[in-house]
Amino acid sequence: MRLQDVIIGKFYQHKSTPNYAYARAIDKLKPKERENINNYAVVKCQWSVDKSEDFGLIKYFRPSDLVEEK
Repeated sequence: MRLQDVIIGKFYQHKSTPNYAYARAIDKLKPKERENINNYAVVKCQWSVDKSEDFGLIKYFRPSDLVEEK
């Protein structure tokens, strides 16, 4: 998936853990933008085991690691 294909607020799954965890896209960060210290683009996500918007860890994923929800 490309960075421009990511929709803010939509739920995605990580390609290595597609069956039990969800990532809700919060923000898209280009290389070296704000808190992104990497040389590649990342998606700031709320990572949780269910689709609850109340609780989740903030994690940063490469757009290529995210897949559409099944």
